[in-house]
Amino acid sequence: MTTFLNLAKQVRQESEIAGTGPTAVTSQTGQLKRVVDWTASAWKDIQLRHHNWRFMRHSFTVSTVASDDTYASADCTDSTTATAIARFSRWWVDDLEDRPKCYLSSGGVGGEYWLIYIPWEQFKVLYKKGTQNNGQPIHITVDNAENIVLGPKPDAVYVVSGDFQRGVQVLAADGDIPDMPTNYHDLIVYRAIEKYGANSVAPEIFTRARLEGNRIMRALEMSQLPRMRFGGPLA
Repeated sequence: MTTFLNLAKQVRQESEIAGTGPTAVTSQTGQLKRVVDWTASAWKDIQLRHHNWRFMRHSFTVSTVASDDTYASADCTDSTTATAIARFSRWWVDDLEDRPKCYLSSGGVGGEYWLIYIPWEQFKVLYKKGTQNNGQPIHITVDNAENIVLGPKPDAVYVVSGDFQRGVQVLAADGDIPDMPTNYHDLIVYRAIEKYGANSVAPEIFTRARLEGNRIMRALEMSQLPRMRFGGPLA
């Protein structure tokens, strides 16, 4: 199991920095603190490289309240952790291949159906003008505050499910484990070593880390980015 501490140790060793350690990721000074910081920063860089990493995509559920059409990320449950969403980046309610679903709670999941995404500007024209009647939700959108909004307003308790993109994971404790698949954890090490090589003007170390890191990055992108989609015929 690759922990933050183990990654930092590997960065020091692969960078050929003299000495031992680090023995912890906290309370470090000097070069060992820089090793820890480079490791944490490298993991942030990898997560931010693409907005649609599959390993950062999770499912959510939310039970609606009658007459309430708007739900923040904190109102929803991360299906993987079974807790309220804590790290949020964006909703995937506009994914045409994996659309959000809904069912009347009292009727059971057998009555589940797809929700239809429409842009917020169109949604406002349909549901945010004049007096609106409550009913069975048909449409879903995302407002300017990054809340999911249902239309019509629910007339009862419905269970809505879909996907969201998690926000950046910050490595902070010795035992923290990066969320991406274990097979690619060495990428964090090589990206951190690049930072060391640039900082220390060590071109041979930088070049080796860049070559190895690029190789693993390509493999990660092949595995963890959505497959390419082709449009239908024009005529």
